[in-house]
Amino acid sequence: MRFSPHGKRDRRLIVELTSMVDIVFLLIIFFMVTSDFARDARAEVDLPRLQGEQSGDSEEAGLFINIDASGNIILSTSESPVTIEQLRARLAVMVREEFSPKVTVRADREASIVRFNEVILALDESGISSARIATEVPR
Repeated sequence: MRFSPHGKRDRRLIVELTSMVDIVFLLIIFFMVTSDFARDARAEVDLPRLQGEQSGDSEEAGLFINIDASGNIILSTSESPVTIEQLRARLAVMVREEFSPKVTVRADREASIVRFNEVILALDESGISSARIATEVPR
């Protein structure tokens, strides 16, 4: 009784790479789309040049409050400028929905300090105890 075949067996391993290539293409598309969203979330402002705190940890973005050179307040969730009252309303909703919302203030270096103080006061009045202030690292 013979259990092995009469001829010589072919022992090549066939690796199917089609599904892996599909996954790689999907990941590339995902990263390209999300990088565009991250770039669009920020208005064009000329940040002050300060050393600031250098943190290697990446944190979730949260809400970006942009103050441009003319004093307009632009949120990362909208493209049009908002008033200080609309900002207060948005912050109140954030505080109700999230325990500790992440907020980053990005103010143009030519923006009025009065407008910056109004935004910080609105953050304080809404109950947000901490916010990050974006700066550009000097070269």
